[in-house]
Amino acid sequence: MSQLAGKTGIIFGVANKRSIAWAIAQAWARAGATLAFTYQGERLKENVEELAGTFGADTLLLPCDVTSDEQIDRVFAEAGRKFGKLHLLLHSVAFAPKEALEREFLNTSREAFRIAHDV
Repeated sequence: MSQLAGKTGIIFGVANKRSIAWAIAQAWARAGATLAFTYQGERLKENVEELAGTFGADTLLLPCDVTSDEQIDRVFAEAGRKFGKLHLLLHSVAFAPKEALEREFLNTSREAFRIAHDV
């Protein structure tokens, strides 16, 4: 029996097939987990949809901007309806304002640091 057989999980942060989140999703699926995926915005939807589809047509795929409490609540409500119980969660989302990435780390503004940690 697989280690994660009967377990359900949700993956935040798959961007493409080179994402760390994608490698973890594949490992969890090989171990028997049933997964759901989120994506941020239409730009990433197609990539995530294609990758998530490799686990089956009924794989749950949900939009989620992690800066929106309403969208996060909606994701967990949908996952709860589909799975009943959630056993695994992967947060692999990263963001920092562009200007923070263009300067030396030590010169990062307090606001840019706050935004990066909020995500």
